[in-house]
Parts: sequence; structure tokens; C-alpha cells
Amino acid sequence: MRAMSSALAADTPMPARGRRAVVSVLALAVICLAQPRSAVAQPYDGSRPMSCAVQTVMVCNDPAMCVRGTAATVNIPRVLLVDVPNRLISGAATGRTIQITAVDRGAGKTMLRGLDVQALGIAWDIVVDEASGAMVGAVLSQGGYLVFGRCSPP
Repeated sequence: MRAMSSALAADTPMPARGRRAVVSVLALAVICLAQPRSAVAQPYDGSRPMSCAVQTVMVCNDPAMCVRGTAATVNIPRVLLVDVPNRLISGAATGRTIQITAVDRGAGKTMLRGLDVQALGIAWDIVVDEASGAMVGAVLSQGGYLVFGRCSPP
């Protein structure tokens, strides 16, 4: 490095081998920095598991009225462990899990869907903002509720 800086400082020509090394390093840096942003995984794109904290629930069992509550109000875990690669949501103290039946991505969002036809007769959706981790979900049956929260790495 000293030889390179003294060669530059003295306005003497750099040996060809040194020039090639500098050009190679600069070319590698340009290639790495020029990667499109979409090639870099977003923190909440579903490529790895997420821990999603339920902050607020809005329960609507009647079209005329919704009630604000917590995860306990609708008997769901305070923190949902969302494992998109394995298509599984868990977090209940009982060990109960629910299968993710569909995963989509678009407009900077990861969208998850599922059904629990046999046991509960419900359909649900979760949308996670890939940049911020903000989460909103809906659980529908005879009435339903909206879930608001935030996801983070587990």
C-alpha cells in the first residue's frame, strides 16, 4: 500500500500489475454496489421466520359496532410465530398451529392466507409490509376481527 501511495504522490507511473489490481478492485466495488435493490431481500419478505406482536384487535360481530380489544379478547397468542418457509403459524401455549395455504408478494407486501374449515370454520389473511414489518390481519367467520401489530426477526 505504501508503494502505491508513494507512486501516486510522486506522479510516477504505477506498474501495470498495480494498475490491474486497482482496476479489478474498483470494478468489483461497482458491480456490488450496482445490484438492483429488488435483489436484496427485504427484512419481512417471508424468506425467514418472523415474530409478529399483536398490538390491537378490533372485534366486529355486528355490522353496526366494532369493539377494540387485545389478543386475549379473541383468544389468540400475543405473539404469532410466522414461519413462511414452512407455511406454519404458531405461538399458542397449547402448541396449536395453523397452516398457511397461500403466500403472495407484491407492492412491497407479503400476503398470507389460510383456512381452518374443519375445526373453526374460518378464513384468515395477514399482510406484512416488507420494509417496516407493520402487520394487519383479518379473521372471518360469522363476524370477525382485525388484528394490527408489528413483525420482527424472531
